[in-house]
Amino acid sequence: MSAARRQTIVYVTSSPFKQAEIEILQEHAVLSDGTPVRDLFQFEIRPVPIKEVLEVDIREMVRAEVAKAYEQLKVPCIVEHAGLTFDGYDWYPGGLTKPMWDTLGIKFVSETGSEGRRAIARAVVAYCDGKQIRAFVGETRGCITAEPRGTREFYWDTVFSPDVDDEKLKGKTYAEIVEDSNYGLKFKVLQLSQSTRAMLEFLEFRKLNRPALWLAYSVI
Repeated sequence: MSAARRQTIVYVTSSPFKQAEIEILQEHAVLSDGTPVRDLFQFEIRPVPIKEVLEVDIREMVRAEVAKAYEQLKVPCIVEHAGLTFDGYDWYPGGLTKPMWDTLGIKFVSETGSEGRRAIARAVVAYCDGKQIRAFVGETRGCITAEPRGTREFYWDTVFSPDVDDEKLKGKTYAEIVEDSNYGLKFKVLQLSQSTRAMLEFLEFRKLNRPALWLAYSVI
């Protein structure tokens, strides 16, 4: 499909990590029917500053943020956030994971008493077209390591170890997997990422619900 006929997805983010991952998803991921994402969609990154809303439930947090993004851009757009949820809690720390990590740094594990704890890496993609807001959730199960491992400091990627079948990867953090030349960022994005799972759910929705020529609406 020509670029002119592909749907443009306006992705509001200023994170170079997210930009690198979405480039891999666009070029190499496939939808449930086997159609390559690149045949149907192209992502347009808009580094629009959006003040983060602090909510434990990432769904509510991202829904509020995408509404703010739409108010500025006046075009359909998406916002994505991910966080950790410890076993035994509904969403905690969820949307608070990032500010907790910013504050605690390498003491995150010791201060939260989460060493060895089972956890879910959960991502939410929120889409606003001016008339409605929809949220799409992706999850990856795993556990929290005793200390940060790996040098790719994309927040808690250094302490989250995903559940994997490959014995060579068991116990490794996201950061270590990305740094392993046998696997790398492409493997993490396409095989493990909770953000990719949420994004593909959104793209499946957009494939079936292609918007007409957009108009500016007020978000209610």
